[in-house]
Amino acid sequence: MMLERGVARRVAGTGLASSRTRFEKRAAAARRRPRLVAGVLVGIVLVAGFVAWLGWFSSVLTASRVEVTGVPAAAAAQVRSVAAVPLGGPIMRVDTDEVARRLVDGKAWSGVSVSRSLPDTIHIDVIPRVAVLAVRNPRGQVDVVDRDGVVFRSVASAPAGVPLVSAGSDQVTKAGVTAALQALGSLDSSLRADVSGVALSSADQVSFTVQSGERRKTVVWGGPGDGERKAKLVKILLGEPGSTIDVSVPSSPVTR
Repeated sequence: MMLERGVARRVAGTGLASSRTRFEKRAAAARRRPRLVAGVLVGIVLVAGFVAWLGWFSSVLTASRVEVTGVPAAAAAQVRSVAAVPLGGPIMRVDTDEVARRLVDGKAWSGVSVSRSLPDTIHIDVIPRVAVLAVRNPRGQVDVVDRDGVVFRSVASAPAGVPLVSAGSDQVTKAGVTAALQALGSLDSSLRADVSGVALSSADQVSFTVQSGERRKTVVWGGPGDGERKAKLVKILLGEPGSTIDVSVPSSPVTR
């Protein structure tokens, strides 16, 4: 009996010691945890500070070149010139938003993206505007416009393959560009070859002249919409008397 009691006391003592040891280990771990977290945070701050110093103040990460994509190599020089990226200083000090603003203000590109590429490159990606119309404005200048009606270049004469129209105002709208393109695109090739004097009014209304043999008629096309129907009416009404064909309201065409 006494032997059993001694064994029981030793077992109980061992259990208490084991529990105390586990408790002390957990307590020690709990005391170390804040120090570990603090150490990690300090490390992150130091690394961030070092990276900031490299990018903003040191000569290690210096903006030394500009890479341009989206245009042929011959046009990249123009992009670099307009972008005017300041080189030779810390790359993080290059204001990419300001560089992008200069390019957008240049109007030659419909999309612009400017980013930093460590260690030394400013990357510029552009989407050039595409000429769809050449518009002779009331001052006699020829403006090249894209599908949105944005004038992005002035030239002495219309670029090859770009239709020339005369505008009744200095401002060309997207609706006006759409109407002019639709008018020219809806006519079949044989009739389009006889078209001249395409005009776009300030109200986005299109008109043009058709000269076929002895016949010379003015066509009042109107605004965008019903292009196919209008084109069929023009072809039919060319043989009718009168010098003007008005299909601006295709449900009620008029010749006069």
